[in-house]
Amino acid sequence: MKVNSTIYKGIEYVQISALPPDQKERLLQTINRDLLIKILVDGKLIGNCLQFKDYEIWFDNIYKTDAKPVKAKKNKEEDESIVHVNALKKA
Repeated sequence: MKVNSTIYKGIEYVQISALPPDQKERLLQTINRDLLIKILVDGKLIGNCLQFKDYEIWFDNIYKTDAKPVKAKKNKEEDESIVHVNALKKA
């Protein structure tokens, strides 16, 4: 699930430390580190932030596609062969 952004002086961003653990781990493995920004908020420098637009692109194109489980497809012949093998067993 996408996290909500924070807006400070017109800058819409997310803090990587505020992301769910699975997103944080995957983002740090896949994001270009040049996209990380620091924001000065009330005299305090907040690091490891990402503009929300970059987070959304990453989420939609990397995280969301990786998070979908892949189901193994069985073909009809495999299903039928299992039925035939089971039918040969004695009760």
